[in-house]
Amino acid sequence: MNANIRFEKNGDGTVIDNDTGLIWTQKDSWHIHTDWLTFQEALAWVDELNKKDYLGFHDWRIPEKEEMEKLFVPDNLVSGRSKQELHIDSAFEPGGGNGSWCMPFDQQAAFYFSYTSGISQTFDQDFSQGYLRVVRLYPD
Repeated sequence: MNANIRFEKNGDGTVIDNDTGLIWTQKDSWHIHTDWLTFQEALAWVDELNKKDYLGFHDWRIPEKEEMEKLFVPDNLVSGRSKQELHIDSAFEPGGGNGSWCMPFDQQAAFYFSYTSGISQTFDQDFSQGYLRVVRLYPD
């Protein structure tokens, strides 16, 4: 870990956030699953990743809203799917979705964070479609 670099590629398909100690996937659900996900589908997809030990780990989860907000870097630009301008670090794979589902959620709605605007909004979790970038804690 290099404390001077905020987001650092680990060389195994993951990125560490040296400020928070969280490990993110370089690729999001669009890269891996190549389709949109409702929030309920995103929950099931995380379970599948964990059953398959995705990138050698089985403790992936949907990030909290506050964790997602920390990925937003206003001065950075990465080209996303459909050439959208994503404000995330260049350690993340280009070509991904415009945001990610995040926690918390209730019976109707779930949060969706936008990498283009830096804003979290609630959307209907059964009908709205989006993307997901999964996260795990870095083991000390």
